[in-house]
Amino acid sequence: MADTTKPTQYRRGVEIQPGYQSYEERYEGINLDEEKRSLFPLQSTGIWTELNPKVPRVDYLGLHFVNKDTGWTCGDLGAIIKTTNGGGEWTISETNTTTLLLKVHSFNEQIVIVTGYNGTILRSTDGGVTFNQVTSGVTTDLWSVKLLNDTVGFICGLNQTLFKTTDAGQSWQFVNTGINQHYWAIDFLNEQFGMIACGGGIVLKTTNGGNSWTQIQAGDASALYTIDIIDTLHIAGAGANGKNVYSSNGGTSWIQNNRLQHDELNSIRFIDTETGYTIGTYGGDSWGIRKTTNKGVTWFSPPTPNLSEWELELLPGGMGFSVGSMLNIYKTTGGYDNWEGLFLNADFVDVYFTDELTGYAADGRNIGGPLYKTTDGGLSWFSLPNFPTSVFTFTLNCVVFTDSLTGFVGGAPARIVKTTDAGISWYIVNRTGLTDTIGLINRIYFINNTTGWAVTTRGGILKTTDAGENWFAQFNAGINYVFRSINFIDSLIGWVLSPGFGGIYQSIDGGINWVRRTDIQIYDGSDIYFIDSIGFVINFLELDKTTDSGNNWVTQINTQYVIRSFGWLSSNHGFIVGDGVYETNDSGNTWQEILELRNIGLRKLHSPINDLGYSVGNIGLIYKYIDTTIIPIELIYFDAKLNGNYIELKWSTATELNNKGFEIERSNDKINWEMKWFMDGKGTSTEINDYFFKDNLFENNSQKLFYRLKQIDFNGSFEYSNIIEVEVGTPLGFYLSQNYPNPFNPTTKIKFDLPKDGLVSLEIYDILGRRIATVINENKTAGSYEQVFNASSLASGVYIYKLQTGDYFSSKKLVLLK
Repeated sequence: MADTTKPTQYRRGVEIQPGYQSYEERYEGINLDEEKRSLFPLQSTGIWTELNPKVPRVDYLGLHFVNKDTGWTCGDLGAIIKTTNGGGEWTISETNTTTLLLKVHSFNEQIVIVTGYNGTILRSTDGGVTFNQVTSGVTTDLWSVKLLNDTVGFICGLNQTLFKTTDAGQSWQFVNTGINQHYWAIDFLNEQFGMIACGGGIVLKTTNGGNSWTQIQAGDASALYTIDIIDTLHIAGAGANGKNVYSSNGGTSWIQNNRLQHDELNSIRFIDTETGYTIGTYGGDSWGIRKTTNKGVTWFSPPTPNLSEWELELLPGGMGFSVGSMLNIYKTTGGYDNWEGLFLNADFVDVYFTDELTGYAADGRNIGGPLYKTTDGGLSWFSLPNFPTSVFTFTLNCVVFTDSLTGFVGGAPARIVKTTDAGISWYIVNRTGLTDTIGLINRIYFINNTTGWAVTTRGGILKTTDAGENWFAQFNAGINYVFRSINFIDSLIGWVLSPGFGGIYQSIDGGINWVRRTDIQIYDGSDIYFIDSIGFVINFLELDKTTDSGNNWVTQINTQYVIRSFGWLSSNHGFIVGDGVYETNDSGNTWQEILELRNIGLRKLHSPINDLGYSVGNIGLIYKYIDTTIIPIELIYFDAKLNGNYIELKWSTATELNNKGFEIERSNDKINWEMKWFMDGKGTSTEINDYFFKDNLFENNSQKLFYRLKQIDFNGSFEYSNIIEVEVGTPLGFYLSQNYPNPFNPTTKIKFDLPKDGLVSLEIYDILGRRIATVINENKTAGSYEQVFNASSLASGVYIYKLQTGDYFSSKKLVLLK
């Protein structure tokens, strides 16, 4: 994978800053198509589902909004994403390129132009859903684009590259200004008045729509990377080495303000003649926003500064957006000063689920966390407000729970914090025989609710026998040894891994004594796991196995991809996750690589119940695994009703397996069928998915219509649903409402309407489709009903309630939280 240990300097044609790497260095020897596959959302038709972030996990450099709702951002590996609800949801645009994309702009919301490296110009005519490449005739990097109206626009880039279009971007003509500099950014106040920020501290100005340009020196010779025309008199610019300049006379003369402590300022925007914001990088791997209220004379951080560094967009009404590296896309509302990230992009180092809905994930990017929690099976996450980040001096390293309430988190210094209320509150547990300052807690392992161990990066082993309230040092190998992983076969026999000359340690007396097994030639182990006498060690690029309690080891897997940790769903079903991901279904006798997960960056996997697992990784990556051998393709209901001159078809699935989609077919006689539409399915899913289609009846003269669904798998196999019949002019009155409240504890109300008399059944199923309760099973007359369901005997979780009467049935999901 690409080297992410150093920031990338995307501006080519200028000297590389200390501590940075060039774009070419970052991707040297890397297949960009494979890199794109690994960083874009999983397109699998199998049993893995990407829960977060569902957009490409790349650096974003370009940003543009045409209004408060609709906008685009573009970035590395040909990534373009679009929102139509103010950043609440994003869709991925099709570009068919791996080129770094730099800037995006639209005038009318339909024609969208994107520019990038090597003369790349992409054009969309459908609002940025799909893009086609437009010939530019150059190989220089194109750093800015601006569309002035429905037909006219400009693009600028390196080596005095300036293009103009008069046909809405279908073709571009070179414009010669006579100034041999890099052109970094272009801005127009109107169709006549525009400026270009250039290398050498030069500003080019036009007052006639780009027909001619005037050269102006703005401050010293440091390059200007961004420019903002506030009005006809006031203009602000910024660029290399924290340079920022301001003009109050239409760009005729400029004042250079004190430099900001930045390597480069990439975007500057003013909301009036006095108040503005700028973003950029400083210190190599740090970035953020700065604000001025006096034309840039002084700058300061707003109350909640964002962490983006590439592009800033400030919209009317106090709304704004910014984009940057590592999926740092931020939004502000109500005044431009309070910023919130739109994506969860933490570098997760560990994950633990206490049941199928509730889980915890540790952030390994920032000091002390945060620690995130989900209560809906990983669909949404929130940082725990009372987690004590201040007690740690380095990043978190591990999280583990012994029951639904009791959990532990470890980090540096060698410190463990505990919760007994599912993360609401935390406290530091007692330790003896090990000082705070020695290393960090690398792994915490419990063999039961009361007995556990923790290992540190400075050769320490701690043990607890009172459910983690007190820990005492059992062993200290010395500060030159790093203990990465610990595992016990039973209460007496345990193993600890230490890379380098430490190798493997073994205890046969519950950790009272530890012996370094010099006879075992494993020196780069990262994780160890035993099933009775059978054991496994992940040893950097190989998997080693023993069948005689560790006396002899053989290599099972040799790979060129780093493997990091085990995740076991059951004693016979397990995974190895890392840059390579492997699966076993026979207790580790054989392993099969999952090619679709290669190099995506998974680090840990945990399973709360058999056949269900959650895995986490870099830049917010969260995956869900479900064993599809237990999941049927279940159609909950298929229904229709007349609404004016349309038939409204609705159907819902409880589970889907390799579902490509549905063909909707209509017939007048149940013999001859016509396909009316195709609707994409959800692939593989255990969530309830609802579908809707409206069939136009304007050209239909039949009094009766028949409909069916043809469900098609990705392999081409298909299956038909039941046939439903609609009397044109006779609406269907069956209705099942969502239960209320939802979630609930322990009672909830379910309402339903019956269009005619009949036998009614109301049943409750668990998420695996097993019936666990029958609430109603009796004849009822037509009318409206309300039924109270008491779930006091059930455990917390997701359940499905199903109502059936005659040929009609419907199901919905309810959530019990205790």
